[in-house]
Amino acid sequence: MRQIQVGDTVRAFLDPALYGRVIEIFYGKPTSGYMVGGVPPIEAFAKIQLANGKIRIAKTTELSIQNL
Repeated sequence: MRQIQVGDTVRAFLDPALYGRVIEIFYGKPTSGYMVGGVPPIEAFAKIQLANGKIRIAKTTELSIQNL
């Protein structure tokens, strides 16, 4: 499975309205979860530009690549 990259066209699995082009990928702390020990978890997020020009942010694990 290929990683999502800037410039890819993506679609969210559970939100059909979230369809567009990735303009940025960044990393941050997860929105939920607990750390018991070891390395703190980090999740990848994507900024997506929709067809109407709006920008939305989603976890990359919730997206599928459409331009294969």
